[in-house]
Amino acid sequence: MELKKYSKLALIALAAASLALASCGSKKDDTVLTSSIVKGDMAQDEKDAATKAKADAEAKAAADAAARAAAMKPSTNSVYFAFDSAKVDAAGEAIIKAYAKWLNNNPDVNVTVEGHCDERGSREYNLALGEERAKAVRDVLVRNGVAASRIDTVSYGEERPVCTRSGEACWAQNRHGDIVNR
Repeated sequence: MELKKYSKLALIALAAASLALASCGSKKDDTVLTSSIVKGDMAQDEKDAATKAKADAEAKAAADAAARAAAMKPSTNSVYFAFDSAKVDAAGEAIIKAYAKWLNNNPDVNVTVEGHCDERGSREYNLALGEERAKAVRDVLVRNGVAASRIDTVSYGEERPVCTRSGEACWAQNRHGDIVNR
């Protein structure tokens, strides 16, 4: 009987020892598993930080490029014409060439050339003259390498005056072709 008692105790002790060993083993595995998860999370955090830094750098580079492009854009976009003329003079040619250079460096930009006239002449005549002026500006842009498909033309005739008074000084301000980004 006593042997049975010791056998039961030995069996219980053996079971307890097995559980203790098993418990220690799983704790070690849990620690390794937890450590791996933490390392994995850190690696993911580092990846996320690197991705964000790269996106920030690309955004800054794009903003810098846009600022440089804007800074190089010609200061004027208006070409002025003589009375009853759609001929681009030397000053107008220089303005258009500068704008063409900028457009060639910014191929994603398209433009509309607007033709304007002073109040003298009929509405129909001024619309036709405004169209001739817009086309004359477009032709110089095209001669300087800008694709015609990037340029639209429109005539406003006398409908959008810059100056509303009468007289040559005012009329001269209204005879122009404007290059407008769209």
